[in-house]
Amino acid sequence: MAATSASTLIIPVENQVRELDAKLLLACVAAERGFPVIIGSRAFVHFEIASLPRGIYLAKSMRSLSNSMFRIIRMLGHEIVAWEEEALVHPPADTYYTLRLSPTTIRNVSHIFAWGQENVDLLQHYPQFPENLPVHLTGNPRGDILRPEMRAYFAAEVERLRNLYGDFILINTNFTDVNPFIPNIGLFIPAKDGDKKSRRGQAGIGMSEEFAEGLWHHKKAILEDFRQLIPALEQAFPDVTIVVRPHPSENFQVYHDIAARCQRVKVTNEGNVIPWLLASKTMVHNGCTTGLEAYALGVPAISYLATFNEYYDYDFQGLPTRLS
Repeated sequence: MAATSASTLIIPVENQVRELDAKLLLACVAAERGFPVIIGSRAFVHFEIASLPRGIYLAKSMRSLSNSMFRIIRMLGHEIVAWEEEALVHPPADTYYTLRLSPTTIRNVSHIFAWGQENVDLLQHYPQFPENLPVHLTGNPRGDILRPEMRAYFAAEVERLRNLYGDFILINTNFTDVNPFIPNIGLFIPAKDGDKKSRRGQAGIGMSEEFAEGLWHHKKAILEDFRQLIPALEQAFPDVTIVVRPHPSENFQVYHDIAARCQRVKVTNEGNVIPWLLASKTMVHNGCTTGLEAYALGVPAISYLATFNEYYDYDFQGLPTRLS
């Protein structure tokens, strides 16, 4: 049944290549059920929030960075509902709570939508979880868009990619912690020599010193492993293109430098990862959410563990690693 006098659903998009298609799916379903929907860049939604009709603002996280904006949104009369974008692949609970949840921010949220039961349990065990805050086990549009009936949406793009690259191995990287495009979003502020300064970056806020230090050194070692892996794969598979798809928040230069020394290595972050996965022969990653997406799509995925740390690779990033 269509909603009557439905509130406007406000859907901000922060990372286009990762979020937009799934949130467009949600917007379409909501519109079919009678909800007016406003969807667009999160920054521009925030710029115009005072001019938007009162409605329901859908947040992707509940971190302390959102405290001021959430307060403004609530003062303007909007309701805030949220899901936890990073809940599928998360650190141990004590680190996750300080890293991803703020007791001030979460108090401004009316409802939370969980990916699954593990996510429900994780949230409800948060020591400062508000009493009587509803958590709904709904799944997430990023999961819904992987369903078989959605494949046709990507079919033309899959065909284009296969025509453009032929048979290719897809390498997905996720080294923003140690290779950030914007220096202050990594675990630590990088020094000019590629090492780290003692000052924390955005990704390290809320982590213990021990966890952040250990994760930085582990990620740095894995990045070096991938720098060696990429040209090695080109040599091992002479009839296959190697497509490197860096995380959207990474500095691509390290991969462009590798590609400049190779003939069949391409570096691109174009579009949603789903058609790239469907077009590839296999996908290589290390602890990346794309390992889950590949599993759901039935695409062979390999977790490259030349450097292995049971704590970070299993306790922190265990789900995509174990499914690959």
